[in-house]
Amino acid sequence: MSDGSDDRSRFTHFHFGHEPEPAEPTPGTLAIPHPGPLSPRGMLIACARCEATRDWLLVHVHPDLVFVRCRCTHEWREPDLEARDVAAARGENFEEREWSSFEEMYRGLGFDGLFHGTYLA
Repeated sequence: MSDGSDDRSRFTHFHFGHEPEPAEPTPGTLAIPHPGPLSPRGMLIACARCEATRDWLLVHVHPDLVFVRCRCTHEWREPDLEARDVAAARGENFEEREWSSFEEMYRGLGFDGLFHGTYLA
């Protein structure tokens, strides 16, 4: 019987008689399709991989990280975009959906590479 001092006990997450720590809440992520060009600070954003200049997925990750994803699946953090830019792109008639994973979200919104090289209206 182990008293918790052996080498193997350091790999356990639950000790008898102790309550496990609650998991950290998963930060919310907001993904908004943005069909037009993006020009924060007056400079047009273009995909470094395929040179697309419009039809983006804006991904706002809590607290204030904004990523841009292209239809070719290239994704990068865009420091010139802020949470308020994503909120403005969201509009008033945005229909919220929940996805079980990022991959499912990308596939459901058409940013999984299937529409690479295609601008959707």
